[in-house]
Amino acid sequence: MRRKSKLPEDVWKEIKKKYVDEWDPSENDVDWLLNTLRMMKIGGVWNIPATGVTFEKVSEDHLKLKSIETNDLVNAIITVEKTKKVGEKAGIKVDVEKAADYILLHW
Repeated sequence: MRRKSKLPEDVWKEIKKKYVDEWDPSENDVDWLLNTLRMMKIGGVWNIPATGVTFEKVSEDHLKLKSIETNDLVNAIITVEKTKKVGEKAGIKVDVEKAADYILLHW
């Protein structure tokens, strides 16, 4: 029986630590997210073109990951994790459950 390699998981933990866990959202980040969400209608989408990440507004204080279309998966996931962290600080739920179901990789 082959053992599953822990290498991808270990690499992701190091990347997340460096680019997400050690990063603290500024008040400008929080204000920007609150203003963006305020301008959106429920059902509206917010696309981040640089990373291919798209969120949908599902309620006044709730965003849900809609899709990730990218050729740079690491940068896209960092963006998702940072958005989630800003959302926590702003009192906004950023739902990213089953993120892998929403990924479309471009090669």
